[in-house]
Amino acid sequence: MIERLSLGETAYFYNINAHLTNNFIKKLFINISKRKSGPYATKVINESYSIDNKEFLYSLCIFKYKGKPNFLDESGSEEEIKYAYLLLIQYSSMLVINKKNISGLNTLLKDFISDVDYTTISRLYLSDSSSFEKFSMLNMDISSNSVRKRNIEANDLRHSFSPLYASKYIINNLRIKDNDNRISLALNTSKINRLGKKVSIDDYFRWSLAVVDRVQTFELGESYLDNFSTPVNSNIILEGLEPTSILFLFNDLLDDFERGLIEDVVYEFNGRIKKINLQKYIDEFDTFCEIELNSTPSKVSKITNSIDKNLKLRKNKSSLTISSKKFKNIIIKYHSKDVNLLEYINKQQNLIITFAKIDYVYSNRKLFKDTKLLGNLDSFLNVLEPYESLKLITSEKGKNYTSTSKNFDPESLFFFIENTLASDVDYLFCDDLGNEFADFISIKNYKSICYYHAKSGSSSLSASDFQVVIGQALKNIGNMNMSATDLERKVSRWDGYIKDTDISLKRIGDSVKNGGESYVTTTNSPNSIKEIYLVVNFLSKSALEAGLNNLKQKRSCSHQIIQILWLLSSFISTCKELGIIVHITCLP
Repeated sequence: MIERLSLGETAYFYNINAHLTNNFIKKLFINISKRKSGPYATKVINESYSIDNKEFLYSLCIFKYKGKPNFLDESGSEEEIKYAYLLLIQYSSMLVINKKNISGLNTLLKDFISDVDYTTISRLYLSDSSSFEKFSMLNMDISSNSVRKRNIEANDLRHSFSPLYASKYIINNLRIKDNDNRISLALNTSKINRLGKKVSIDDYFRWSLAVVDRVQTFELGESYLDNFSTPVNSNIILEGLEPTSILFLFNDLLDDFERGLIEDVVYEFNGRIKKINLQKYIDEFDTFCEIELNSTPSKVSKITNSIDKNLKLRKNKSSLTISSKKFKNIIIKYHSKDVNLLEYINKQQNLIITFAKIDYVYSNRKLFKDTKLLGNLDSFLNVLEPYESLKLITSEKGKNYTSTSKNFDPESLFFFIENTLASDVDYLFCDDLGNEFADFISIKNYKSICYYHAKSGSSSLSASDFQVVIGQALKNIGNMNMSATDLERKVSRWDGYIKDTDISLKRIGDSVKNGGESYVTTTNSPNSIKEIYLVVNFLSKSALEAGLNNLKQKRSCSHQIIQILWLLSSFISTCKELGIIVHITCLP
């Protein structure tokens, strides 16, 4: 039956740690086909084959199985027949895998195979004529308001996507065009797919062997991909890293729900089975969890969360895994298999783990390093603008207002914004309360539009307060391109006063109507700029600078400093990509 196969040029490529013997492959076929119906349609084990004077072994099994139609419940006897296959090619020191409707294969092969190097796969098809058409990227930042995944496409991203802050992104998948070929590369699974029509089995073998030859003769050179986060040897470095926080990424699991691949989710305990809403569990992990520091060196650390008090992170030789009895009891029922949530998380490794050494993160079974983060420390500090007068600020909005109050409290950030930061603008509107886009919005005719986000605090280094104000700013970045409807609503509201006071929302300018028109003309002006001010009084530039210098010198540094640096890095990179100028007021 091998000659009847018609396959797309796609496969998973692995290094072989140990030869797959006839006996092992026989047992492997038995394990993957436990649900088969009837005899194998075909079964070949380590058959010798030769293509273009290249000798290799192939193994193939094809079988049918019965399953319940996914649009019917379990009460009836209806069944549909499906087919599954597994093709293994052993050539040189590599294993090529092509499969359909096969689950659990990597677990069965884990002692015999290892991934092809991430860098090799990502650069395998690069040449002077190749172009990057698509990137699927994971953001190394784990803050609640960051964009966690991005897909970008262009004729050639080298010319369309600025690499300025690309080091914060991990590339998971990419598509390359090389001459007339388009190749899709899944870097986390070593999957290579040459897009095009299906081919005969001989042509498929030729393509597979050519890829293996290309992998084994690969030589590393400089590439545009060097701008992105790079993988490092986790065997050597992971041991000395102290994990600080973890973000679980359940997007793929939610996609499985959306596509109807999951039939049910149950909780099994002491022989009892109860249906549960897994999505409620997932919602509890929509932000990062802190990892408790161990007082003495340990390979196991507790993960702070509201679902499972015994949720822990375990450090292995070259990987990080999760342990949880509760997660192990949550069973996800797919059409063709059942898998517990703990197994799913540890297998998929869709998570981001950060460390006390800020330029490292762990994701998708690999350790990555942001090679430019520590080198950009001075540029981060440049956005901080110290003001001595912030030492006198006692609140964000002010206190003790009356019905006759016309101005903000001199000891408030609102007063500081109006009288220090926005004293030379043409229009200034207080947009606080209600459906606010910012605390204040200012306009300089034809020159700039600026959004001000204020947050008062008592500490000189507060990561939690800083995260709140950055979250406000990130949430409203899209509103800097205000629609006509939104602007009309704002203009109507800006004609009023702050509740229970005589403080006009129009703080500077001749009229609200003219201010609205100025907003439109300035937005449409080709030379105008957009700016964001984070107006805070709980951040000390000198204290942050001292902490960052400790990082530079590889000395110990507080977690507050590390978290603030991550927040700063994420926020600045987002604004830079959108062409927005950032200012952050702070204490000296």
